[in-house]
Amino acid sequence: MDREKNNETNKLNIQHGNLSQSGSVVPPLDPARDFFLNRPLFGLIVKNAAPAVASMVFMALYQIVDGIMVGRSLGPEALASVNILFPIMSIYIGLAVLIGVGGNARVAVLLGAGEVHSARRVFGLVNVLGAGLGIIGSAITLAALPQILSILGTSGTLGDFAGEYLVALTPFFTSMVVFYILEQSVRNDGRPNLAMFVMTVTALVNIFLDYLFLFPLGMGIGGAALATGIAHTLGVGILLGYFVLKTVRRRSGLRFGIPGGGFPTIRTIAVNGSSEMLNNLAAGLTTFLFNRIILSYVGAIGVAAFALVQYLLMVGMMVIYGMCTGTQPIFSYNHGAGLSHRVRGTLHLLMSGSLLVGIFFFFILYWQAAPLAVLFVPDHPEALALTFRAARVMSWSLLLMPVGIVASIFFTALELAGRSLLVAISRGLVFTIVGLAVFPLLWGEWGIWFTLVFAEGATTLLGVFLIQQWMKKTRATTLKTDSIPSIQHADV
Repeated sequence: MDREKNNETNKLNIQHGNLSQSGSVVPPLDPARDFFLNRPLFGLIVKNAAPAVASMVFMALYQIVDGIMVGRSLGPEALASVNILFPIMSIYIGLAVLIGVGGNARVAVLLGAGEVHSARRVFGLVNVLGAGLGIIGSAITLAALPQILSILGTSGTLGDFAGEYLVALTPFFTSMVVFYILEQSVRNDGRPNLAMFVMTVTALVNIFLDYLFLFPLGMGIGGAALATGIAHTLGVGILLGYFVLKTVRRRSGLRFGIPGGGFPTIRTIAVNGSSEMLNNLAAGLTTFLFNRIILSYVGAIGVAAFALVQYLLMVGMMVIYGMCTGTQPIFSYNHGAGLSHRVRGTLHLLMSGSLLVGIFFFFILYWQAAPLAVLFVPDHPEALALTFRAARVMSWSLLLMPVGIVASIFFTALELAGRSLLVAISRGLVFTIVGLAVFPLLWGEWGIWFTLVFAEGATTLLGVFLIQQWMKKTRATTLKTDSIPSIQHADV
């Protein structure tokens, strides 16, 4: 193992001119690259994952507080209307993820390989694509609003709430897309604490505006959407200011370059981000299917209960996603630099930590679902009872969820789009559809809730298999490489 590490380190240093004539290692010019390639793995993961986790928790917090305020001020139907809109929102979120995840993974791999100029041009291209997506998405949504609401099956009060929310949020699509891209880009630049700060500010502003618009001003559900849009616009302003300042002052590391790369780069971004996009699109489709089946088996109150459980699951899921998002640059940089032993070490640490998080949140949701649900709809005992029953079953998915999430983001970070796409399709679509087609017929309402557990369990088996295949392949490749004289290098 030590020989493997030294060989990979020497290849990296020789390739990028980091060896002096005396054979000593010369520190790389880019501080971010030095940060990701040379720091001990455990400390590096903690330093990057902790701010990312905090960011995701704040994101979950403001969404939960948003749900609490909507539920308390406007009732369960308003809360259900936000859930009804999720399928259409997932289309735009999925496209933003396609550009953001695929583009930032490409940028990080280029930075890890020392191709800074190319990374800057791709970074410029990604932001232009994101802004264009937001503008086009807003125009399409406003033009096709009645058709969208009809496809979602909304009517009456539920339809009124959904339409009001969507109209208020649509003008902010561009800000939300670019915010998602730049928040990840800041992490690629080795500034995870700045990303956490911006996310915290965004969440706190969103919460404050939620209260102001829903209660003192009485602006209805449109006020909740407006609060989200304004908060994201503020956040993207801070992030843009950071990168514009770096670009104007021509600082080292990641900054805006003239958009470039052409169609081959766009294709690489699209292919690499396709799995994460599909995760979001599949989540929208399966939420649509869940809502339809719940309406037929349980009724509208069941949709509200399902939304409540999703809010409760969100915190654990966001922590796991935060760990993976924070670790993604470590994977990409070291993969781009050819340091496969550090990629494997990072994967082991991330998988272990995420499984412990899943266990922790399983116990919280399993035992505390009832008192947590009271925060949302305190005066609706039927909805609370149904939420408790659903949570007792769906909470088991938290024990299985980490493997699928880690596997998908891991393969995306390494630009192994086919494997990442297979995990995403299986987890978000195939296994869920199979479950919804079979289990409600066998066990009724209980079968609906069990579908999520089945999908995560089947994905876990697939993820473990694909990761093991990758491990075998990289070890075999390492053994076949030519030996290079050893130079001592402390990287763990």
